[in-house]
Amino acid sequence: MIARAGRYVLRLAARALRDDRGVLAYLAGVCANAAWNLRNTPVLADGSRPERWRPAVAVLVPARNEERGIERCVRSLLAQEWEALRVIVIDDGSTDGTADVLARIQQEDGRLTVLRGSPLPDGWLGKPWACAQLAEAAADAELLVFADADTWHGPGMLAAVAAVMERQRLDMLSVVPRQELGGMWERWTVPIIPWALMTHLSPAAAQRFGLALAAGAVGQVLAFRREAYERLGGHRAVRGEAAEDVAFARGATRMGLRWRVASGREVSACRMYQGRSEALAGLEKNLFPAMGGRTVPYVLAWTWLLRAFTWPALALVSGGLAGRRRATAAAGAELILGAATWLAVARKFGLPLRLAAEGPVVVAAGAFAAARSLAAWRTGRAAWKGRRLAG
Repeated sequence: MIARAGRYVLRLAARALRDDRGVLAYLAGVCANAAWNLRNTPVLADGSRPERWRPAVAVLVPARNEERGIERCVRSLLAQEWEALRVIVIDDGSTDGTADVLARIQQEDGRLTVLRGSPLPDGWLGKPWACAQLAEAAADAELLVFADADTWHGPGMLAAVAAVMERQRLDMLSVVPRQELGGMWERWTVPIIPWALMTHLSPAAAQRFGLALAAGAVGQVLAFRREAYERLGGHRAVRGEAAEDVAFARGATRMGLRWRVASGREVSACRMYQGRSEALAGLEKNLFPAMGGRTVPYVLAWTWLLRAFTWPALALVSGGLAGRRRATAAAGAELILGAATWLAVARKFGLPLRLAAEGPVVVAAGAFAAARSLAAWRTGRAAWKGRRLAG
Protein backbone atom coordinates (compact mmCIF):
# COMPACT_ATOMS: atom_id res chain seq x y z
CA MET A 1 0.00 0.00 0.00
CA ILE A 2 2.77 2.43 0.96
CA ALA A 3 4.79 1.55 -2.14
CA ARG A 4 1.73 2.08 -4.34
CA ALA A 5 1.08 5.48 -2.75
CA GLY A 6 4.72 6.42 -3.25
CA ARG A 7 4.60 5.53 -6.93
CA TYR A 8 1.41 7.56 -7.31
CA VAL A 9 3.04 10.61 -5.71
CA LEU A 10 6.07 10.26 -7.96
CA ARG A 11 3.85 10.08 -11.05
CA LEU A 12 2.02 13.22 -9.95
CA ALA A 13 5.34 14.98 -9.35
CA ALA A 14 6.67 13.94 -12.76
CA ARG A 15 3.48 15.18 -14.42
CA ALA A 16 3.72 18.49 -12.57
CA LEU A 17 7.31 18.96 -13.68
CA ARG A 18 6.21 18.61 -17.32
CA ASP A 19 3.17 20.89 -16.95
CA ASP A 20 4.02 24.44 -18.01
CA ARG A 21 0.63 25.68 -16.83
CA GLY A 22 1.32 24.45 -13.32
CA VAL A 23 4.77 26.03 -13.33
CA LEU A 24 3.38 29.34 -14.57
CA ALA A 25 0.70 29.30 -11.87
CA TYR A 26 3.35 28.57 -9.25
CA LEU A 27 5.58 31.39 -10.52
CA ALA A 28 2.67 33.81 -10.46
CA GLY A 29 2.10 32.84 -6.83
CA VAL A 30 5.79 33.34 -6.05
CA CYS A 31 5.64 36.81 -7.62
CA ALA A 32 2.58 37.71 -5.54
CA ASN A 33 4.21 36.44 -2.34
CA ALA A 34 7.41 38.36 -3.09
CA ALA A 35 5.46 41.55 -3.80
CA TRP A 36 3.64 41.26 -0.47
CA ASN A 37 6.82 40.56 1.48
CA LEU A 38 8.80 43.33 -0.18
CA ARG A 39 6.02 45.84 0.43
CA ASN A 40 6.18 44.93 4.14
CA THR A 41 9.99 45.15 4.29
CA PRO A 42 11.10 48.61 5.43
CA VAL A 43 14.37 50.13 4.29
CA LEU A 44 16.46 51.53 7.14
CA ALA A 45 16.93 55.14 6.12
CA ASP A 46 20.32 56.69 6.73
CA GLY A 47 19.76 59.75 8.90
CA SER A 48 16.51 58.60 10.52
CA ARG A 49 16.22 58.76 14.30
CA PRO A 50 13.60 57.64 16.82
CA GLU A 51 11.24 60.36 18.06
CA ARG A 52 11.30 59.51 21.78
CA TRP A 53 12.89 56.12 22.34
CA ARG A 54 16.53 56.36 23.45
CA PRO A 55 17.36 52.91 24.81
CA ALA A 56 20.70 51.87 26.23
CA VAL A 57 22.16 49.76 23.42
CA ALA A 58 24.62 46.89 23.53
CA VAL A 59 26.02 45.76 20.19
CA LEU A 60 27.17 42.17 20.58
CA VAL A 61 29.65 40.59 18.16
CA PRO A 62 30.64 36.90 18.20
CA ALA A 63 34.05 36.47 16.58
CA ARG A 64 35.86 33.25 15.70
CA ASN A 65 38.85 33.54 13.36
CA GLU A 66 37.72 36.92 12.03
CA GLU A 67 41.12 38.64 11.79
CA ARG A 68 40.35 39.66 8.22
CA GLY A 69 37.36 41.87 8.98
CA ILE A 70 36.95 42.36 12.71
CA GLU A 71 38.68 45.76 12.86
CA ARG A 72 36.43 47.29 10.22
CA CYS A 73 33.37 45.88 11.99
CA VAL A 74 34.29 47.07 15.48
CA ARG A 75 35.45 50.53 14.45
CA SER A 76 32.22 51.08 12.51
CA LEU A 77 30.23 50.17 15.62
CA LEU A 78 32.27 52.43 17.88
CA ALA A 79 31.58 55.27 15.41
CA GLN A 80 27.80 54.98 15.84
CA GLU A 81 25.92 58.22 16.52
CA TRP A 82 24.34 56.92 19.71
CA GLU A 83 25.11 58.06 23.24
CA ALA A 84 24.16 55.10 25.47
CA LEU A 85 26.28 52.53 23.65
CA ARG A 86 28.40 49.54 24.58
CA VAL A 87 30.19 47.33 22.09
CA ILE A 88 31.00 43.84 23.38
CA VAL A 89 32.96 41.32 21.33
CA ILE A 90 33.61 37.74 22.34
CA ASP A 91 36.70 35.99 21.03
CA ASP A 92 35.27 32.52 20.57
CA GLY A 93 38.40 30.41 20.54
CA SER A 94 40.10 32.11 17.59
CA THR A 95 43.34 30.61 16.35
CA ASP A 96 44.33 33.57 14.14
CA GLY A 97 45.11 37.17 15.08
CA THR A 98 41.57 38.16 16.11
CA ALA A 99 42.46 38.54 19.80
CA ASP A 100 45.44 40.80 19.02
CA VAL A 101 43.34 43.11 16.85
CA LEU A 102 40.67 43.38 19.55
CA ALA A 103 43.23 44.08 22.29
CA ARG A 104 44.71 46.94 20.27
CA ILE A 105 41.32 48.56 19.64
CA GLN A 106 40.32 48.14 23.30
CA GLN A 107 43.40 50.07 24.39
CA GLU A 108 42.30 52.96 22.16
CA ASP A 109 38.59 53.03 23.07
CA GLY A 110 37.26 52.13 26.51
CA ARG A 111 33.72 51.58 25.17
CA LEU A 112 34.86 48.26 23.74
CA THR A 113 34.62 45.23 26.01
CA VAL A 114 36.35 42.04 24.91
CA LEU A 115 35.37 38.68 26.39
CA ARG A 116 37.19 35.38 26.15
CA GLY A 117 34.76 32.62 25.28
CA SER A 118 34.17 29.70 27.64
CA PRO A 119 34.44 26.09 26.42
CA LEU A 120 31.48 24.89 24.37
CA PRO A 121 28.98 22.94 26.53
CA ASP A 122 27.30 19.75 25.35
CA GLY A 123 24.21 20.37 23.25
CA TRP A 124 25.26 23.85 22.12
CA LEU A 125 26.49 25.04 18.75
CA GLY A 126 29.22 27.67 18.65
CA LYS A 127 27.38 30.82 17.60
CA PRO A 128 24.41 30.44 20.00
CA TRP A 129 26.82 29.78 22.88
CA ALA A 130 28.93 32.84 22.05
CA CYS A 131 25.81 35.01 21.76
CA ALA A 132 24.42 33.71 25.06
CA GLN A 133 27.62 34.79 26.81
CA LEU A 134 27.43 38.19 25.13
CA ALA A 135 23.83 38.75 26.24
CA GLU A 136 24.73 37.85 29.81
CA ALA A 137 27.48 40.48 29.76
CA ALA A 138 24.99 43.13 28.58
CA ALA A 139 22.48 42.78 31.40
CA ASP A 140 21.90 46.55 31.62
CA ALA A 141 21.03 47.08 27.94
CA GLU A 142 17.44 47.74 26.82
CA LEU A 143 18.19 46.97 23.17
CA LEU A 144 20.41 44.06 22.18
CA VAL A 145 21.86 44.19 18.67
CA PHE A 146 23.73 41.08 17.56
CA ALA A 147 26.01 41.82 14.60
CA ASP A 148 28.16 39.35 12.70
CA ALA A 149 31.88 40.07 12.58
CA ASP A 150 31.87 40.23 8.77
CA THR A 151 29.51 43.23 8.76
CA TRP A 152 30.31 46.94 8.86
CA HIS A 153 28.02 49.89 9.34
CA GLY A 154 27.42 53.53 8.66
CA PRO A 155 27.31 55.80 11.74
CA GLY A 156 23.51 56.03 11.60
CA MET A 157 22.79 52.29 11.69
CA LEU A 158 21.71 52.05 15.34
CA ALA A 159 19.56 55.16 15.10
CA ALA A 160 17.83 53.73 12.02
CA VAL A 161 17.22 50.41 13.80
CA ALA A 162 15.74 52.18 16.83
CA ALA A 163 13.60 54.42 14.61
CA VAL A 164 11.97 51.50 12.79
CA MET A 165 11.48 49.51 16.00
CA GLU A 166 9.86 52.52 17.67
CA ARG A 167 7.64 53.42 14.72
CA GLN A 168 6.39 49.88 14.13
CA ARG A 169 6.44 48.88 17.82
CA LEU A 170 8.68 45.91 17.07
CA ASP A 171 10.05 43.39 19.53
CA MET A 172 12.59 41.98 17.07
CA LEU A 173 14.15 43.25 13.85
CA SER A 174 16.23 41.29 11.34
CA VAL A 175 18.35 43.60 9.19
CA VAL A 176 19.66 42.32 5.85
CA PRO A 177 22.80 44.34 5.01
CA ARG A 178 23.86 45.16 1.48
CA GLN A 179 25.85 42.11 0.39
CA GLU A 180 29.30 42.84 -1.01
CA LEU A 181 29.95 40.24 -3.70
CA GLY A 182 33.57 39.86 -4.66
CA GLY A 183 33.52 37.30 -7.45
CA MET A 184 31.51 34.91 -9.56
CA TRP A 185 30.85 32.29 -6.90
CA GLU A 186 29.84 34.86 -4.30
CA ARG A 187 27.51 36.48 -6.84
CA TRP A 188 25.97 33.11 -7.68
CA THR A 189 25.47 31.87 -4.11
CA VAL A 190 24.98 34.63 -1.52
CA PRO A 191 21.94 36.34 -3.15
CA ILE A 192 19.87 33.18 -2.87
CA ILE A 193 19.46 33.88 0.86
CA PRO A 194 17.45 37.15 0.69
CA TRP A 195 15.76 35.93 -2.50
CA ALA A 196 14.49 32.73 -0.86
CA LEU A 197 13.39 34.69 2.21
CA MET A 198 11.22 37.00 0.12
CA THR A 199 9.93 34.49 -2.44
CA HIS A 200 9.51 31.14 -0.70
CA LEU A 201 9.14 32.09 2.93
CA SER A 202 6.76 34.84 3.97
CA PRO A 203 7.57 37.12 6.89
CA ALA A 204 4.43 39.07 5.98
CA ALA A 205 2.18 35.99 6.21
CA ALA A 206 3.90 34.91 9.41
CA GLN A 207 3.05 38.25 11.02
CA ARG A 208 -0.44 38.58 9.58
CA PHE A 209 -1.70 35.05 10.17
CA GLY A 210 0.68 33.66 12.81
CA LEU A 211 2.17 31.09 10.41
CA ALA A 212 5.41 30.09 12.11
CA LEU A 213 6.53 27.83 9.25
CA ALA A 214 6.41 30.83 6.90
CA ALA A 215 8.72 32.87 9.15
CA GLY A 216 12.36 33.47 8.37
CA ALA A 217 15.11 35.94 9.18
CA VAL A 218 18.75 36.74 8.45
CA GLY A 219 20.99 36.87 11.50
CA GLN A 220 23.72 39.18 10.22
CA VAL A 221 22.16 42.00 12.27
CA LEU A 222 19.45 40.90 14.70
CA ALA A 223 17.97 43.35 17.23
CA PHE A 224 15.80 42.51 20.25
CA ARG A 225 14.13 44.49 22.95
CA ARG A 226 15.48 43.02 26.17
CA GLU A 227 12.09 41.78 27.40
CA ALA A 228 11.37 40.07 24.07
CA TYR A 229 14.77 38.35 24.04
CA GLU A 230 14.16 36.99 27.53
CA ARG A 231 10.62 35.93 26.68
CA LEU A 232 11.98 33.97 23.71
CA GLY A 233 14.35 32.18 26.07
CA GLY A 234 17.45 33.88 24.72
CA HIS A 235 19.98 31.86 22.79
CA ARG A 236 19.44 28.93 25.12
CA ALA A 237 16.17 28.33 23.27
CA VAL A 238 18.07 27.95 19.96
CA ARG A 239 21.25 26.43 21.34
CA GLY A 240 21.29 23.49 18.92
CA GLU A 241 20.13 25.40 15.83
CA ALA A 242 22.53 26.01 12.95
CA ALA A 243 19.94 28.47 11.54
CA GLU A 244 19.25 30.24 14.83
CA ASP A 245 17.94 33.33 13.04
CA VAL A 246 15.11 31.34 11.44
CA ALA A 247 14.40 29.65 14.78
CA PHE A 248 14.07 33.05 16.49
CA ALA A 249 11.65 34.28 13.81
CA ARG A 250 9.48 31.20 14.20
CA GLY A 251 9.59 31.41 17.98
CA ALA A 252 8.60 35.08 17.88
CA THR A 253 5.71 34.24 15.55
CA ARG A 254 4.41 31.49 17.84
CA MET A 255 4.55 33.85 20.83
CA GLY A 256 2.74 36.64 19.01
CA LEU A 257 5.68 39.05 19.16
CA ARG A 258 5.97 41.83 16.59
CA TRP A 259 8.94 41.48 14.27
CA ARG A 260 10.04 42.43 10.79
CA VAL A 261 12.77 41.88 8.23
CA ALA A 262 14.30 45.16 7.03
CA SER A 263 16.68 46.11 4.26
CA GLY A 264 19.86 47.66 5.59
CA ARG A 265 21.25 48.58 2.17
CA GLU A 266 21.76 52.25 3.19
CA VAL A 267 23.32 51.68 6.62
CA SER A 268 25.03 48.25 6.71
CA ALA A 269 27.12 45.99 4.51
CA CYS A 270 28.44 42.45 4.72
CA ARG A 271 31.05 40.36 2.95
CA MET A 272 29.61 37.04 4.03
CA TYR A 273 32.04 34.78 2.21
CA GLN A 274 35.19 35.31 0.19
CA GLY A 275 35.69 33.00 -2.75
CA ARG A 276 34.25 29.71 -3.94
CA SER A 277 35.29 27.47 -1.06
CA GLU A 278 33.93 29.78 1.65
CA ALA A 279 30.68 30.39 -0.21
CA LEU A 280 29.99 26.70 -0.70
CA ALA A 281 31.03 25.84 2.87
CA GLY A 282 28.73 28.50 4.27
CA LEU A 283 25.71 27.32 2.31
CA GLU A 284 26.63 23.72 3.11
CA LYS A 285 26.34 24.64 6.79
CA ASN A 286 23.03 26.47 6.48
CA LEU A 287 20.80 25.17 3.70
CA PHE A 288 19.66 21.78 4.98
CA PRO A 289 18.82 22.88 8.56
CA ALA A 290 17.29 26.17 7.39
CA MET A 291 14.90 24.24 5.12
CA GLY A 292 13.67 21.96 7.89
CA GLY A 293 16.24 19.17 7.86
CA ARG A 294 13.91 16.57 6.27
CA THR A 295 15.41 14.78 3.30
CA VAL A 296 12.42 14.03 1.05
CA PRO A 297 10.80 17.51 1.20
CA TYR A 298 14.24 19.06 0.79
CA VAL A 299 15.04 17.08 -2.37
CA LEU A 300 11.57 17.71 -3.82
CA ALA A 301 11.86 21.44 -3.10
CA TRP A 302 15.19 21.78 -4.89
CA THR A 303 13.99 19.67 -7.82
CA TRP A 304 11.03 22.00 -8.20
CA LEU A 305 13.20 25.11 -7.92
CA LEU A 306 15.44 23.83 -10.69
CA ARG A 307 12.41 23.09 -12.86
CA ALA A 308 10.82 26.49 -12.29
CA PHE A 309 13.85 28.78 -12.37
CA THR A 310 16.72 27.02 -14.21
CA TRP A 311 15.15 24.62 -16.71
CA PRO A 312 13.26 27.38 -18.62
CA ALA A 313 16.58 28.89 -19.75
CA LEU A 314 17.60 25.56 -21.26
CA ALA A 315 14.13 24.96 -22.68
CA LEU A 316 14.11 28.37 -24.33
CA VAL A 317 17.31 27.58 -26.21
CA SER A 318 16.41 24.00 -27.13
CA GLY A 319 12.84 24.93 -28.09
CA GLY A 320 14.05 27.79 -30.24
CA LEU A 321 16.58 25.61 -32.03
CA ALA A 322 13.99 22.89 -32.63
CA GLY A 323 11.30 25.33 -33.76
CA ARG A 324 8.87 24.39 -30.96
CA ARG A 325 7.02 27.67 -30.64
CA ARG A 326 4.67 26.64 -27.88
CA ALA A 327 7.44 25.29 -25.65
CA THR A 328 9.60 28.33 -26.38
CA ALA A 329 6.78 30.73 -25.47
CA ALA A 330 6.09 28.90 -22.20
CA ALA A 331 9.78 28.89 -21.28
CA GLY A 332 10.04 32.59 -22.09
CA ALA A 333 7.07 33.40 -19.86
CA GLU A 334 8.56 31.35 -17.03
CA LEU A 335 11.89 33.14 -17.38
CA ILE A 336 10.21 36.56 -17.30
CA LEU A 337 8.32 35.74 -14.10
CA GLY A 338 11.46 34.35 -12.48
CA ALA A 339 13.50 37.39 -13.54
CA ALA A 340 10.85 39.68 -12.07
CA THR A 341 11.38 38.16 -8.62
CA TRP A 342 15.15 38.57 -8.84
CA LEU A 343 14.87 42.16 -10.03
CA ALA A 344 12.49 43.14 -7.23
CA VAL A 345 14.62 41.51 -4.52
CA ALA A 346 17.82 43.03 -5.95
CA ARG A 347 16.33 46.53 -5.86
CA LYS A 348 15.09 46.17 -2.29
CA PHE A 349 18.34 44.83 -0.85
CA GLY A 350 20.92 46.64 -2.98
CA LEU A 351 22.03 43.60 -4.98
CA PRO A 352 23.31 43.76 -8.58
CA LEU A 353 20.41 44.19 -10.98
CA ARG A 354 22.01 41.73 -13.41
CA LEU A 355 20.77 38.98 -11.09
CA ALA A 356 17.54 39.24 -13.07
CA ALA A 357 19.43 37.60 -15.94
CA GLU A 358 21.65 35.39 -13.78
CA GLY A 359 18.82 33.95 -11.67
CA PRO A 360 18.79 30.54 -13.42
CA VAL A 361 22.51 30.14 -12.71
CA VAL A 362 22.10 31.23 -9.07
CA VAL A 363 19.41 28.61 -8.48
CA ALA A 364 21.58 25.96 -10.16
CA ALA A 365 24.55 26.92 -7.96
CA GLY A 366 22.22 26.86 -4.96
CA ALA A 367 21.10 23.35 -5.86
CA PHE A 368 24.74 22.26 -6.07
CA ALA A 369 25.39 23.71 -2.61
CA ALA A 370 22.15 22.16 -1.36
CA ALA A 371 23.30 18.70 -2.43
CA ARG A 372 26.55 19.23 -0.55
CA SER A 373 24.61 20.42 2.49
CA LEU A 374 22.39 17.33 2.47
CA ALA A 375 25.39 15.03 2.19
CA ALA A 376 27.30 16.84 4.95
CA TRP A 377 24.44 16.78 7.45
CA ARG A 378 23.35 13.22 6.67
CA THR A 379 26.88 11.83 7.01
CA GLY A 380 27.72 13.85 10.12
CA ARG A 381 30.41 15.91 8.36
CA ALA A 382 28.76 19.33 8.69
CA ALA A 383 31.27 21.74 10.22
CA TRP A 384 32.13 25.43 10.36
CA LYS A 385 35.41 27.07 11.31
CA GLY A 386 36.84 23.87 12.69
CA ARG A 387 33.80 22.86 14.75
CA ARG A 388 31.63 19.86 14.02
CA LEU A 389 27.94 20.73 13.70
CA ALA A 390 26.50 17.26 13.17
CA GLY A 391 27.28 13.73 14.19
